[in-house]
Amino acid sequence: MNFAAQLFYSSYLSERLERLYSPRPALKDSEENDPFWQREELQLGPSHPGSSYKCGPVSNGTAGRRPTLIEPERLKDFGEEELLNGDVRVHNTKVTGVPEIMLMEPPKTRRVSEFRIVPRPPVQYLRFEDISAAAFRIQTGIQKTPCTYSRLSKQYGMEIYLKKEHLHYTGSVKERGALYLLASLTQEQQRKGVIVATDCNFSMAVAHHAVELKIPVFVIMPSCCSSPRLRIYRDYGAMVISYGSTGHDSQNHARHLAKENGYLYLEEDESATYLAGLGTVGMEIYEQVSKLDAVVVPAAGQYGLLAGTAAAIKHLNSQIVVIGVEPEGFPLLLQSLKTDSPVKDMHSNPNRKLYGGESRLILIL
Repeated sequence: MNFAAQLFYSSYLSERLERLYSPRPALKDSEENDPFWQREELQLGPSHPGSSYKCGPVSNGTAGRRPTLIEPERLKDFGEEELLNGDVRVHNTKVTGVPEIMLMEPPKTRRVSEFRIVPRPPVQYLRFEDISAAAFRIQTGIQKTPCTYSRLSKQYGMEIYLKKEHLHYTGSVKERGALYLLASLTQEQQRKGVIVATDCNFSMAVAHHAVELKIPVFVIMPSCCSSPRLRIYRDYGAMVISYGSTGHDSQNHARHLAKENGYLYLEEDESATYLAGLGTVGMEIYEQVSKLDAVVVPAAGQYGLLAGTAAAIKHLNSQIVVIGVEPEGFPLLLQSLKTDSPVKDMHSNPNRKLYGGESRLILIL
């Protein structure tokens, strides 16, 4: 029984090998030569008469490649006959005129001085985007001060809220602008340090936040300043130098030291960076009090708080009225608006008697 099965398997295997290595019949001219697809009679198997079956994949080159015959009447759809029958025609392409010269010549280099540099226009207006960026930058170093309902509301017959900026560490709103000004400096300038002069809220804010940011800070003060005032700056961590008898002497000495040692001399100015920091108070007011009608802002001496607050409030709601208040006997802002030119030196005005009198600033929301 095993011998009969072995004989049958051997005959079957011999037949399979003979069919596998038998030469393939030539193709007719009307047949397509595709090595990846077998003809219909090869796919049908041995059960169909007149067909053959080949086991396994067809290797590359098993079926011979025959030359493709092209009929002349069909050449009109394809092009010239010699190109399709295998003849190669070489066409020489020549670039003439200006393009040929441009390809042969190396590119011309231009000097830096030949380029026309268009200077960027200076920032003339404080944008709300600057104030929003300042609010994000100083949020970890400045606390959000409360804006509380005041008992003055019954006295004046309206709802009055007070924005308590005196709760900052140095007791001044100028911490907002000073911190953003210091945080915007380059790393190289922060490493060298900054220097301020005179005893004012801005100098105190710079001294405090510069030490917090690990920036070397120098404070130049007149020799007439009292010891308790000098101790305040030293307690902040600043290096205090007494020089001169007036504020102008200390300022000139501070500028000289800054130029000689590479320090950055800071003073309260109208730069967009400083005003953007002050403008963050306007954003907080708008967030803390709903249905805002008017905002009253102090504008005595420096106008940065008024400008920054107005820029933020007016962008958020143009219907809100922003009012700046200054002493009647010292109307620098009013005179500047009338003459269309800022007053440079407020200390030259002889009428300064109102600074010793009583005054009340109210923030109306």
